[in-house]
Amino acid sequence: GYDLVRFCVDEDARVRLRTEWNIDSCWLIGMVGRFDPQKNHKNLLDALAMIKSRGVGFHCVLVGRDLDQRNTQLMAWLVELNLTNEVKLLGQRTDIPDVMNALDVHVLSSSSEAFPNVVAEAMACGTQAVVTDVGDAAVIVGETGWVVPPKDPEALADALLQVHAAMRDMAAWQARCTAARQQVETHFSLERMIESYHLAWKDQAAE
Repeated sequence: GYDLVRFCVDEDARVRLRTEWNIDSCWLIGMVGRFDPQKNHKNLLDALAMIKSRGVGFHCVLVGRDLDQRNTQLMAWLVELNLTNEVKLLGQRTDIPDVMNALDVHVLSSSSEAFPNVVAEAMACGTQAVVTDVGDAAVIVGETGWVVPPKDPEALADALLQVHAAMRDMAAWQARCTAARQQVETHFSLERMIESYHLAWKDQAAE
């Protein structure tokens, strides 16, 4: 269950962080999650390199433990893929709802997951999600976002380019963002979680 008062659409937070990061109106991709082999940041970076090779402009922020310039492996990948100007490493932060609001799309590029909370947190903030088909990620997204196979950077790049194209129709884009929020409200709110527990307890008592 998610606190939909804390994780909500916040235009002020969006503007504030994008200004702080000197991004403004640029297409902003992001991923929140610690640096870990299962999170497969390399999968995302390979996809971003493909997008850059097609001449599409973007910025990407990476948020989480060990996602900073002291991470020699990550820095080597950014240099190798020529992404040092596009990717910002923000490390661990406590303002995740604000971060989610600042993004145009949140990516889960994992090779393995259980129930990835960050996907629902992004969607609760009205942010579109592109996820790999691991754990319950596809269940969380439902019909509102994009689901791609894990460990397939080309498929991930194609999905992100579909997002970029979809943003050109502002009315349709806003409707998709609203649907993402509604998906979480309907299936994953705190109220929904409590109701499900009560039903489970009631059924057990009846047995």
